[in-house]
Amino acid sequence: MIELIWAILNLAAVIGVIIFCVKKAIEIRQKVGLFVAIVFSYFALSFISRPGQNKEDKNFKFENKETTTQKLHQNTYMSDITLEDNIMSKFSLITVYNDENALRASISKTGYTFGTDWNTDYININKTSRKNVYQYEIIGTRNWHILGINVYSESKEFKGVKEFKPLH
Repeated sequence: MIELIWAILNLAAVIGVIIFCVKKAIEIRQKVGLFVAIVFSYFALSFISRPGQNKEDKNFKFENKETTTQKLHQNTYMSDITLEDNIMSKFSLITVYNDENALRASISKTGYTFGTDWNTDYININKTSRKNVYQYEIIGTRNWHILGINVYSESKEFKGVKEFKPLH
């Protein structure tokens, strides 16, 4: 719910800045000229950006020592575990694993993410004694932005034990 309010606040701020810039551009055009109004509009609106567009999801690879019981060509599976699901977005843990260990993991954030972005700092996945049941710990930061400016950084941690079911 907070993300929805934050997105509406961001949208209102963007619309407010655009209206302000248009009004000032009209005033400048009337007093100085069209070319100066175009240059002003370009520079005034250029600072509005979409944060996080160039970021790639971190893919954590785990170093697992090969044991004598491991086969050379084991089957690998992919699992998608939902960590958080709210009105605006969904956090998922995507894991590639075999019968013995987790091999790779990443966090996926989908949905409407206007005004926030996610940075994964740490992922730890350990196999439990039960088959296909893993214990996970994820630490990351959710950044809250208004008009592309970072306003607040929230530390977030996900912990749990889940059965990894292969995607079909």
